[in-house]
Amino acid sequence: MKRLLNPLIERLVNQAFAVDQYADMFEKLALRPQNPALIRRLFGHKVAEDVRRHPLLFIHIPKNGGTSIKRALYVSDPGHATVRFYDMVAPELLRGTTSFALLRDPADRFLSGFDFLMNGGGSDVSILPSVLRRLSGIASIDDFLEYLEAIGKDWLKVDTFARPQWWYLADRHGRIGIDRLWLLGEQNGAVADFLAGWGVPVMPHANRTLRTSHALSPPQRARLERIYAVDFALYALVRQEPGISGDALLQKLPAELRSVLQL
Repeated sequence: MKRLLNPLIERLVNQAFAVDQYADMFEKLALRPQNPALIRRLFGHKVAEDVRRHPLLFIHIPKNGGTSIKRALYVSDPGHATVRFYDMVAPELLRGTTSFALLRDPADRFLSGFDFLMNGGGSDVSILPSVLRRLSGIASIDDFLEYLEAIGKDWLKVDTFARPQWWYLADRHGRIGIDRLWLLGEQNGAVADFLAGWGVPVMPHANRTLRTSHALSPPQRARLERIYAVDFALYALVRQEPGISGDALLQKLPAELRSVLQL
């Protein structure tokens, strides 16, 4: 019975909150939290016990190579839960664990996301039909850029893989609530050393996207840098200081970009 009712409940919730996917209901609640104590009682169970017990909290930004890390850390799958989500339903985790995340070159992530969209998903994860319907008119890189420019920074109108990386890291007041940040790829060794210090083995890469060779033209690159300006800045800063904390990173971010984080 539960298996039959859950899809119906999710459809009703999606309609009520005007979202494409059930998890975005929690994002909308986290952006404008009302009665935090009640929300924690109602939805605290959404954070699995093995995630709560672990000393590390991994914020998995989509398309940033984190599936293998997530599987090494947890039995349950916390998905792509944001800092705002944890702040709403389990704030003690942000205070009592060591949180970390990986950033990816924004241009490479965008191209990987475009391939992910064109393929309908990756080796382990598919794109929801409702999202595919919304993005069905996208057939080229320029189409994708135009769509991202047209949504007016309403990031709930795109699937998780196309949302900015900062979306997952910032709380609703604009603070980057992460203890340590590294770059995917060139800082993988530092990440492996960090995990080894906690007794966590490094696993092979999972959820691979079938890649097609793309190159952004200079105008396309300029448009992308405007859309994801904060991500480009964060990436450059973490490159300079691997393992930097969110608080230190925020202090280095230009004021005009810090304002973008205040949701």
